[in-house]
Amino acid sequence: MEDDQPAPAADAVNLFGFSPRWWSGPEWKRTNEPAEEPEPSHLNTFNSSGMFHNVSPDKLSVRYVGCGQHGYDVGAVQANCPAPTRRIVYYFEIKVKNAGQHGRIGIGFTPKEYDLRKQPGWDPNSCGYHGDDGYLYHGSGKRYRFGPTFTSGDTVGAGINYAFPQFFFTKNGELVGNVVKDIKGPLFPTIALHSQNEEVTVNFGKQPFLFDIKVIISDGRLVMNLSAGDQQTAFIA
Repeated sequence: MEDDQPAPAADAVNLFGFSPRWWSGPEWKRTNEPAEEPEPSHLNTFNSSGMFHNVSPDKLSVRYVGCGQHGYDVGAVQANCPAPTRRIVYYFEIKVKNAGQHGRIGIGFTPKEYDLRKQPGWDPNSCGYHGDDGYLYHGSGKRYRFGPTFTSGDTVGAGINYAFPQFFFTKNGELVGNVVKDIKGPLFPTIALHSQNEEVTVNFGKQPFLFDIKVIISDGRLVMNLSAGDQQTAFIA
């Protein structure tokens, strides 16, 4: 892993400042059509690293049973489908039921063909927030000082704000920070465990989120300029 360095700041953008002159006729038509994208509803435990047992019947909880002796002992698992894109924001949360031996839990987004023996953010085109050190990993193992650690009892969330665009992460209902989304293509919500007895439950929206996503989606104009670890929001009437 590389030395600590500050995360790339997300540029301030007017959420409602996108001009219709950039859109063609077909694009305008698509904005008025109902979105029919599938949404993540459970974990794809069939396509995982195999480091789990005691998977809940609804495939929303997993527990790690590997040894975690080296970097490739990670137990990562993706959602059953990628995050939908025909919206301003996509978001999901995990509840840490047990931080296990070392609390090496990661949450973020990865592409379809990602190596699920690695934490999100360790390889290109991925991004993840890690519980044991509070760092953000953003492609190729680059790590950045980001936010607090998280452990048993904490609720942690990960989202994509397509309007800016940026990834953002939360802890216990509070915004931790964000980072520029420079990854293209479909991205799957991903969780990763890396020490014995770590256990998490994921919420893809069937239950109310602890974080109020209206902080991101506002009735007025929302301008955000969040450097990682710096919680600032400015609402403009």
